[in-house]
Order: sequence, then structure tokens, then C-alpha cells
Amino acid sequence: MEAVISRARQRAHNIAEEYRNKGYEVIEEPSPKQLPKFLSGYRPDLLVRKGDETIVTVVKSRSSLAKDSRIQQLAQLLQPMPHWNFELVVVGEGEEINTPEGARPFERDDILRGVKTVEKLMALGFSEPALLLAWSALEGTVRLLTEEEGIALDRFSALHILKQAVINGVISRDDYNLLMHVLKYRNALMHGFKPVDFDPNLVKDLLNTTKRLLT
Repeated sequence: MEAVISRARQRAHNIAEEYRNKGYEVIEEPSPKQLPKFLSGYRPDLLVRKGDETIVTVVKSRSSLAKDSRIQQLAQLLQPMPHWNFELVVVGEGEEINTPEGARPFERDDILRGVKTVEKLMALGFSEPALLLAWSALEGTVRLLTEEEGIALDRFSALHILKQAVINGVISRDDYNLLMHVLKYRNALMHGFKPVDFDPNLVKDLLNTTKRLLT
């Protein structure tokens, strides 16, 4: 079964990181056992605590919000309760990615394993598939570093990620220009086109950039 990782889910994760940076304890997608009995039957995206304060956060897209009548019930339930607050975050409809159930963003170890695999592919002369895997490692790296800086990414396109990274100083302008150049070849290969001027050195440039950003 495939699940859709939406902008709402990504936004919830970003909000969780923002709260953690402010010293809050955050439970993402709390299970029924992690919720108090009076919240039984509700599935908030975040349970946020600091001292006596508890925030129940729900993140919804506009279309899903219209279909969920329990949101208003949850808000009314929490309204009279001291030290409990309800937070509703509504995100616009946007780009979605179809991924297998349980997919998660790359961590550093995942990226490093990808880099080693790219190097093996290059040694065997498979530069074009190596470029696709190298781009995956690079994009995962930029997303990781951007989120570590507390910058919210509410879209998944490579172009958006790179623009946010250069605007916020995560990557340099030279890195951005190189990656925008490589992106054209990545797009061609990913969508079944063979670029006539493909240079295997693009893969090496991509790997070197990824390694440098990770360190």
C-alpha cells in the first residue's frame, strides 16, 4: 500500500522541530497510549509540552479539513481546559510525493551509503545511473542541512529546495549554479531522455559537493 506524504505531514515535522528548538518536549503522531483519556479517539499530529503548558497541534490541508468534522469538536473540548491549547495549522494544496508506507527523509548514514554506492557505479562505468543516485544523496543532504537550520520546507521540488537553501545561506551561490546545471541532466535521465552531451565529471562534481556540505 502506498501512502501520500503531503505538505501537511512535512509542515507538522517542521513545526515539531521549531518547538524543540524552543525547549518544548514534542511527540509526533502520538499513539493512543501517549494521549490522555479525554483525547481518546482523536489523532492529533503533535503533542507539545513545556512546564504546565500542553499544546495539541493538528495540521491539515484545506481539502482534508473540510472533510473532518472532528476538528471543531477537538477545539471545543480543549477550550475550557486550563493549560491546554489547541493549534490548527492549515496548509494549501501543493506538490505531493507518492512513497511507500513508512518512508522517511535521509539521515547522514543513509547519504554516506549512497555516496559509496555511487563511487562503485562510477568505477564500473555506469555514470548515468550514478548521477541519479548522486542527486538523491545531494538533495537529501541539502534538505537535512536546511531543516537543521530550522528552515521550513513546505514543497518537495528540487528547484524549491535549492532556492530556499541558497536564499538562507545553506549553500553558496556557486553551489547553487552548479546544482542547477546538473539538475537539467538529472531531469532528462529521470524522465527517460538521453542527454547527448552528458559528462561523467558531473557525477564527480555532485559527489564532491555532497561530501563538502556534509562536513
